[in-house]
Amino acid sequence: MLISNYIYSVGMSGLAGQIIQVEATVREDKESCVIIGLPDVSIKESRERILNCLHALGKDIDMKKITIHLSPADVRKQGTSYDAAMLLAVLQAMEKYPVKIPEKTCFIAALTLDGHLTTFHNMIPTIHQAIQLDFKRIYIPPIEISLFAKAADIELIRMPDVTSMLAHLRGQPSLFDDEITLLAPEPVYEETEKIPHICFSAIRGHADAKRALVLAAAGGHHVLMSGPPGCGKSLLANAFHTILPDLAHDEILEVYSIYQLAKQARSLSERPPFRAPHHSSSEGAIIGGGRFPKPGELSLAHRGVLFLDELGHFPRRVIDTLRQPLESGFAVVNRVEGSDQFPASINLIAATNPCPCGYYGSREKYCVCSDKVRLKYMQKITGPIIDRIDFVLALRSQSVLEQLSSATSEVLRETVAIARERQRLRYGANYTNAIVPVKLFEEKVTFSSAQAERVATTSFEENLSSRSTMKILRLARTIADVLDEDGVSDAAVEEALEWKISASRAHSSLMR
Repeated sequence: MLISNYIYSVGMSGLAGQIIQVEATVREDKESCVIIGLPDVSIKESRERILNCLHALGKDIDMKKITIHLSPADVRKQGTSYDAAMLLAVLQAMEKYPVKIPEKTCFIAALTLDGHLTTFHNMIPTIHQAIQLDFKRIYIPPIEISLFAKAADIELIRMPDVTSMLAHLRGQPSLFDDEITLLAPEPVYEETEKIPHICFSAIRGHADAKRALVLAAAGGHHVLMSGPPGCGKSLLANAFHTILPDLAHDEILEVYSIYQLAKQARSLSERPPFRAPHHSSSEGAIIGGGRFPKPGELSLAHRGVLFLDELGHFPRRVIDTLRQPLESGFAVVNRVEGSDQFPASINLIAATNPCPCGYYGSREKYCVCSDKVRLKYMQKITGPIIDRIDFVLALRSQSVLEQLSSATSEVLRETVAIARERQRLRYGANYTNAIVPVKLFEEKVTFSSAQAERVATTSFEENLSSRSTMKILRLARTIADVLDEDGVSDAAVEEALEWKISASRAHSSLMR
């Protein structure tokens, strides 16, 4: 067995983990305990916890200067997750015959004053990242670990206190040997959802909108719906969530970790998140922020739906912050203390009235807005945002005599799930057609010369941007996935062209 000379822990930067190497020296000098390596206030307070634990263990620290170094030294550290690792590093420095610690072992736990291992904020994401960083033995407090049941070849060792942890490291028997262990049985997911959703089969009419939403769900595309009050925009948005497939186990952990970082409550549910922030939300609330950046609504909707109702009432600056995340699937938060990147692979569903009064172009009521007021309202939704949206739907109120849909949400969800599985297999990663990197998309998806010529000609005639042209190709691949086809047919290309042309013209009519 290979032996490590250092003590390792794991730190978090956004949702990404980083290996932290902990070492300590103890020498005869004026009694003190110093922690170096850019620690925050909570880590500096660890000095008192470490000193109290040393007293509880019966260690003589009179006239001892203890120096603890957290490496890399130029990376800011925060939180109490390093407590156990720092205490162990000090004990190793004090012992004549230090404990031999196997390689790929890390310690993730906070301490109480009497030496018990305890939990801390961000514990679940930190353990998840430790597994991702290829640690094989992870010492943690005695917590429920069924979340990590599907991790292979990982030993999560749950210890109540430092004494038990040292005994286990030395290979000595412990009263807690029956509890330590290996991963627990399969996790139990919760099915509860706080937001009521409606089945697609209960919505009358809107056949084109329903088709667009199925394609959006299958390929991770974005939708903007415009229409008068009461025409069904919010109803369709709430129904959209019901056709998204359940999350895979790794996605559940990823989403749960984001909510832990944001200090937001979320049950261990297989259902994708559904976020609907109010139009008074700030830029920081949407994109993320804070002195030490936390995820915003974009990231809290990761693998799920971000529903922006009354888009025209959102500040223009807030709407413009959506540009980069919609294309990349990540939200980047820059602050003086550092820059963090949070995942934001979402389906954006936006809804807006065509004017402040809501009745421009309506058959029910007369619009009372002047052209100047209406254009100012709609100009918040800029061209670059529309360029990133695949479907722009102009909705009208439906009669109660309209036929109900025969396809239920359960049936449509199966179709979407099959389409998304095809994308995972094709790209070898959890990408949707909407956000897969261009290079990878071009490697895995081919079009005939006639199809490429058709798209290029139409894009020129309709004055579409290069981004819009690429979106046509991505959408065509999604249509083929929904049809469960290996290749992209001419019919799929034609439908994709129709959707993009209609989106461009719908936006132009709103701006006139």
